Amino acid sequence: MPVGNVTGLSSGIQWDETVKLLMQIEHRPVDMLELRRSTYESQLTNWSAIESKISALQDRAAELDTLKEFLQKSGSSSDSDVLTVTASADAIAASHDVIVNQLATSAVHVHQTGWADANSTAVNSSGSNKSFSYDYEGTTITVTVADSTTLQGLVNLINRDSNNPGVAASIVNDGTGGGSDYHLVMTGTDTGAGNDVTIIDTLANPTDIGALGTEFDEAGWDTTQAAQNAQIRVDGIPDPGWGYSWIESDSNSVDDVIPGVTLQLKNTSGGNPVQVDISMDNAAIKSSVKGLIAAFNDVVSTINSTTRYDAENETAGPLAGDALARNLKSELMNLIAQNIPGTDSGDALRSLGQAGVKLSSGGGMALDETAFDEALVQDALGVARLFAFDSVSSSTYFTVRSHGEDTVGGTYNWTVSYDASGGLDSGGTNTVDGNNGIVHGTQILEGARNSDVAGLLMSLTNPGDGPNTKSGTVKVYTGLSVLLYNHIADMVESTDGSFKLNRDRIGNSVDLLDQQITSWEKRLESIEKGYNSRFSAMETLIGQMKNMGNYLNSIG
Repeated sequence: MPVGNVTGLSSGIQWDETVKLLMQIEHRPVDMLELRRSTYESQLTNWSAIESKISALQDRAAELDTLKEFLQKSGSSSDSDVLTVTASADAIAASHDVIVNQLATSAVHVHQTGWADANSTAVNSSGSNKSFSYDYEGTTITVTVADSTTLQGLVNLINRDSNNPGVAASIVNDGTGGGSDYHLVMTGTDTGAGNDVTIIDTLANPTDIGALGTEFDEAGWDTTQAAQNAQIRVDGIPDPGWGYSWIESDSNSVDDVIPGVTLQLKNTSGGNPVQVDISMDNAAIKSSVKGLIAAFNDVVSTINSTTRYDAENETAGPLAGDALARNLKSELMNLIAQNIPGTDSGDALRSLGQAGVKLSSGGGMALDETAFDEALVQDALGVARLFAFDSVSSSTYFTVRSHGEDTVGGTYNWTVSYDASGGLDSGGTNTVDGNNGIVHGTQILEGARNSDVAGLLMSLTNPGDGPNTKSGTVKVYTGLSVLLYNHIADMVESTDGSFKLNRDRIGNSVDLLDQQITSWEKRLESIEKGYNSRFSAMETLIGQMKNMGNYLNSIG
């Protein structure tokens, strides 16, 4: 906003400075509005930081909200030169003996006829186009080889062919120095007996390149490595008496023999078994829990720093007095302090504190590693249920399939009716926790909406005695990771979550202040013009009076 520009030639008064000082006084309401605006902008910035930390915490929680994710396993091998082991949470802690009879290999075929060089001697000197055909994994490919194409040119044609199903062509120098050192090599990129490379010298476009038209035919190739399957025996299975001696795999990465376990085969074992041990990876579990705790503490630390009040210096954080921030911290602390929903007197572990996870003085989480390690050794499943989702049904015919964000941990009665085919009878009694459930198809029953079992999906397996009705109970555990994820999901909901409403509230306040500031600035422009106008008139009057005085003095 411009300041006064009235000159003081007649009066000697610096009117522009006077206007500037007066406008500083007039500008004070705007200064107050801008200060309030700055406060709101600071709140938005700090809430953005909290939301970022909250999202990171939710991501961490999502990594530990199932038993499979929590109960991490590790695998070891008694001979890592023969095989190595990795295990997922699906693996069962046990030991196995594995014999590796042979490795899976890819096909390697070397052309017998050597060429004097790779880049000048033509493999086709017929004066016209010729063909090179091969088969891989049941796909036949024909490459057109132009006259004067060299060995390197042929390699390029094969490798750059968009229809190439997975064969790598290369050149090897045999080092004999006899003028025919360079050989074409065809290598399959996939291991397994079904992935052989075959040179085709029949069909519509047979291989016919070479000076004699036969050098590249199938008979002119040596198989230096056959395509074969890996062969293993696990815990004596299969017994040779069964009619086959080995479990075969087209890959050296075998992940479908021992559930949840991947065997990476590296060498044969010479008939000797290699011991594979699968065990609970307590170190990895504790590391994951520490990661969750660190993310939780990051949120609490950010809230503490933004809501602090320093009484000694009488300074406050940008969110001091913010009810949402206070409530958020309180809600998070309550999730830690409570008994885990779903646990009851039958569970040895009901609270996080029993496993060494407690609240710290600042409202964060602290881990007693010794207590946690002991709890894992004594009751790993119980510890997992303090963090993850789990369920136990009284019947093998009716089990939990999944849960929703509104599912509350607890023990619930259920009753299902099914027909002669073993499918749910939608006209019968199908209840969970005393409320009529929602039937999906013939096997899935969902808990009633707006109830403690909302989102809970239970699956019926044909009991084999229908039509009939069965009843039982299901116990649902919703551990800390589940509670955190669901609580945060409500807060960050894009339509009516508390974070969204909070941003809107602060944003609306900023918009209103912007309108008020704009209105004031227009008013100040008018006030400044008024000052300039009055001081200009005063300066003019002083000039006139000064001129009149000079005139009177001159005639006196």
